[in-house]
Amino acid sequence: MKDVIEVSYTGDLLAHRRCPRSWAYEKLASFQPYEQVQAMEGRLVHHAMEWLTKFYAANSCHSTREQLGDQLAHYFRVLWARGLRTAFTSKQETLDRVLNNLYPTSGTLHPTVVAAVEGAQHTEYELRAVRKLVPLDHDGKRRLLLTGVLDVVVQQRQSFQYPRVWNWIDETTLSGKVGSEALIAKKGDVEIWDYKGSRAKTPYLRDYVLQLLTYAHLFNERSGQVPARCVLFFINEPRREAQLLAVPITGRILDAALEWTISRVKDLQSTIREFQANPESVCGGDPSSHEVREELSQQCTACGFRFDCAAYKKFLGGRAKHPDIDIYNILKN
Repeated sequence: MKDVIEVSYTGDLLAHRRCPRSWAYEKLASFQPYEQVQAMEGRLVHHAMEWLTKFYAANSCHSTREQLGDQLAHYFRVLWARGLRTAFTSKQETLDRVLNNLYPTSGTLHPTVVAAVEGAQHTEYELRAVRKLVPLDHDGKRRLLLTGVLDVVVQQRQSFQYPRVWNWIDETTLSGKVGSEALIAKKGDVEIWDYKGSRAKTPYLRDYVLQLLTYAHLFNERSGQVPARCVLFFINEPRREAQLLAVPITGRILDAALEWTISRVKDLQSTIREFQANPESVCGGDPSSHEVREELSQQCTACGFRFDCAAYKKFLGGRAKHPDIDIYNILKN
């Protein structure tokens, strides 16, 4: 199917939104992608939430950290066999990071995780299974196969309260902001959840919202059911009241989100053309400003292309001999 482009939302679209330069070298020149590390951890978290929910339903008690650790170690081997890698950390460090987020205090399950596990039925759902491809007319590609992993959640409690809600300012431009009024989920509500390792104030919040809405659109196409809402769970957020963000849904918003995603695929294809013509011409950092943000800098410090990246050098104050981009700094490199 030469007219089909297969795109991973996290590994391609979000990675490209953060830094087209690193994405291009990783995707098109076969350098080891940093995003695969995040993809591995994301899959482990999704699997952990589904497994924790099934364990609680079967045993009427919560899993211990050790029990979940054994399960994740097994699933890690499955993901490794599928080709996902952790290039910058060991297997145990990856597992410990996931477990520490879910069991942050003396091996006790996180309170928000407890509420989610006890109050809902979780089912991991891979978008790769979606049979209807998205129409696309760009660069000779006629169809788009968008892949990703999400959780389909059915609320089991009589009600579940979300203290933070995404308020839509303009549904046409998909602009909005976080509000503090509570939203009540009713028993039986179908929701689309996604888990993020970042914190609630991430500068990529709108991208995450639109990612979930696109997932909801494709889920609707597959199942014929419009979810009641989408929910972001920021697992690494220390403030419990800020960990969950509910995103209201309308059919108009879902259609606009899919169009936004298709536009991002076209941006991605434009970067491919630019990289193929001249790899050095692709700039690093945020594609709208070519600047490195604080959150992106955490990725930059492990990026193999940071040594001659003008955007990262500017972020570091323009110092050519900064330890993080000094190729002779053997302790770092």
